[in-house]
Amino acid sequence: MRITRLDANTVCLSELNGLVTELLRRVVPSADPGDNSAARARLYSAPTHDAEETEFLEDWEAYIEPELSKLFLSSRELIEADLQKLRIDPATGEGAICIPSSHIDGWIHGLNQARIALAARFDFTEDEMEGVIVPSTDGRAFALVQVYIYAGLQQLFLSQLEHD
Repeated sequence: MRITRLDANTVCLSELNGLVTELLRRVVPSADPGDNSAARARLYSAPTHDAEETEFLEDWEAYIEPELSKLFLSSRELIEADLQKLRIDPATGEGAICIPSSHIDGWIHGLNQARIALAARFDFTEDEMEGVIVPSTDGRAFALVQVYIYAGLQQLFLSQLEHD
């Protein structure tokens, strides 16, 4: 995979193999917590769990969670729209996508949402998050690869922001 600046307003990911292409397509569904209570709890976790802060927690649920939900949704929608531009070279099977520089923040947020939601859904241990992949047939190993690849993509996008 290569990341290059096409111009001041465009970042391109190219030489994307089949795995990375598939993982890009899974960012949006992975980032959406849906009805998964663990993913929702992690993405919308309250800043305190102090029972004496009832009024604060009610305000958090009434005012902050809906705004977070809108922010999360806008990142997913932006990524989904950008993914419409993903192209696969039939000769090599490699993918490429050009993303407006103004969308990079949204991609970073969406990738982070996906990582958080996946970690919560699969209840990854600290060892797993630090790089110990245990083969499995229940999708855990693949989800952990997603988390690692998404972290790498976040780093690549962050490096592009440093050059702005």
